[in-house]
Amino acid sequence: MEASIDQRITHRVWIPAVIAVLLSIASAFSYFGYVGQGIIVGALLGLPGRESDVAIAQHWATYWLVASLCCLTGSIVAAALALPIYSDASRSSRFIARFVVASILSLAVTVFIGFVAFSIITALHRPLVH
Repeated sequence: MEASIDQRITHRVWIPAVIAVLLSIASAFSYFGYVGQGIIVGALLGLPGRESDVAIAQHWATYWLVASLCCLTGSIVAAALALPIYSDASRSSRFIARFVVASILSLAVTVFIGFVAFSIITALHRPLVH
């Protein structure tokens, strides 16, 4: 009976934690989409006859940014559900503490994943022979 309870608690922690990490990855790559659309807008600005393309690229940039923020928010919520800290505190203070810690951790994981992915992308674009 004890093993069943321990396994249930383990699933209760690991499943939201994995979801939080996956949403952090999605948030980082959505932010890359936002930056990419910004680069497109910068390249098209000032070109005659490309005003509609600039407006479309700005529209898509807004979608990428909203997707990134939604994924980050989902990551924070999933991490707050996964954190087992302050289990003896009152319900409201436990929620606030878990939310603050989850916000910091989710943002740190998202920035770390973005940094690693950007480093890999830039390393792959460098020529192998100088």
